Amino acid sequence: MEKENAQGTISDAEFIQLLNLARSGDQEAMFRILQLFEEDIQKTSRYIRMSREDAVQSIMTDFIEELRQ
Repeated sequence: MEKENAQGTISDAEFIQLLNLARSGDQEAMFRILQLFEEDIQKTSRYIRMSREDAVQSIMTDFIEELRQ
């Protein structure tokens, strides 16, 4: 029996579709991508020398800019 995907994971094809939608201005798609990476963003923010909230915001801003390119 095949294991189910962990919650918060999607196939490559689904991600590419979300990415294309986000690049075309779909805010819901962008939000979904950010949700998928939320845990990684939180973990990474611990290593930045600023308040955790500011670090998360900075990472998210940079990530959104990269996704839009």
